[in-house]
Amino acid sequence: MRPNVLLVMTCSWVPPARLAMALAGAGCSVEAVAPRGHAITTTHALQGFYAYSGFLSSIRAAIIAAQPDFVIPCDDYATESLHRLHAEAASHGLAPLIERSLGKPEHYAAIRTRGSLLSEAKKLGICVPDTENLPDKRALRDWLATHQLPAYIKADGTSGGVGVRLVETPEQAEHAFDALSSPPGVLRTIKRTLVDKDMRLLSPCLQRSRAVVSTQKVVEGSEANCAVSCWQGRVLGCISVEVLKRADEYGPATVVRLIDNRDVLAAAEKLARRFQLSGLFGLDFILEAATGKAYLLEMNARATQTCHLQMGPGRNLIEPLVDELLGMPQQTSSTASARVLDTIALFPAEWKRDSASHFMKSGYHDVPWEEPELIRYSLRFRLQDLSWMSYRKWRARTAALKEADQRRAALIESRRSRALSAQDNSTTTPASR
Repeated sequence: MRPNVLLVMTCSWVPPARLAMALAGAGCSVEAVAPRGHAITTTHALQGFYAYSGFLSSIRAAIIAAQPDFVIPCDDYATESLHRLHAEAASHGLAPLIERSLGKPEHYAAIRTRGSLLSEAKKLGICVPDTENLPDKRALRDWLATHQLPAYIKADGTSGGVGVRLVETPEQAEHAFDALSSPPGVLRTIKRTLVDKDMRLLSPCLQRSRAVVSTQKVVEGSEANCAVSCWQGRVLGCISVEVLKRADEYGPATVVRLIDNRDVLAAAEKLARRFQLSGLFGLDFILEAATGKAYLLEMNARATQTCHLQMGPGRNLIEPLVDELLGMPQQTSSTASARVLDTIALFPAEWKRDSASHFMKSGYHDVPWEEPELIRYSLRFRLQDLSWMSYRKWRARTAALKEADQRRAALIESRRSRALSAQDNSTTTPASR
């Protein structure tokens, strides 16, 4: 028997294609609902495809048509869509499937909201930075009156660093709150939908919905994350890594190093058990520089970009999950580790960041050589990404121009001060004589 797994995607990025390959390699029949032209369509792993239109109805129709044994969301909005679909699924009979795939429905709201999740994590004894939800700007001003900056302002339901701002003044905090809580702009939504094949903004833009925003204390240290597979609250496998390189300041990791961290694994086990989770999820941490403690930043209740890796016993997420789908007792992974070194350059992320990166030679470069069409897709995607002014690039360029203006203004003021000083000296010298 081959379990039929449906992957749910609302944006175009490569990691779900790698997940499909891993699932197919473990004996699954893989189907997907995703934007047209998604990377997953270039792989031999895909057995069925359903187009995502930007609306919940297309996901519902795909599930009804595919009749999967299990569904896996591959981005945050896909998770939210499945949670919403569960709430209205009684008439369609989809609720049992979603519960089997994601876990207990009474916890869906908590795992989607950063403040609620971290509050529960703190009760479980997990280290978390001070975090507080901000329902409105008045709550932000009250928070600013009692807390010190700098801090992070974060929007729920975002990924890739788009919904994160580091603020150092009250004015920056209020500006960040307005930007992150506002509904997506029309032009940005059109560009993301048509050019990037990213449908996540379409429904929020049309419905004028606002994101939940929170503040989070800054913890100094190195970043880490883990990818986890679980079944009814029990962890099946966990891949923990320290982040060595990022696409940009807040973007996804491009180079990681495998680590064994008891705090990270313990946090994954506690959260899986508390929320009775099933499927795949990820956790982001800061390893505090002064103490080495792992501070939990957030949960990604979906497949993350390292879920497909096969790192040996305890670090292979897919095979034990498939065993549970088949009702087989969990066994030691039979798949040999593809790892050569502990440092992993993720494909195509590190290649996109720096095509001459030394990590692609000194570490293990995770290239899907068995899928040449996926590699070609990644090349086209990189060229397209370089050709357009993405929101992240626009922010970086705006910040650079602002910094240049500040330096120019400081230089002009310095020259003006020297000129005035020289003028004063020239006018006072005769009198002194």
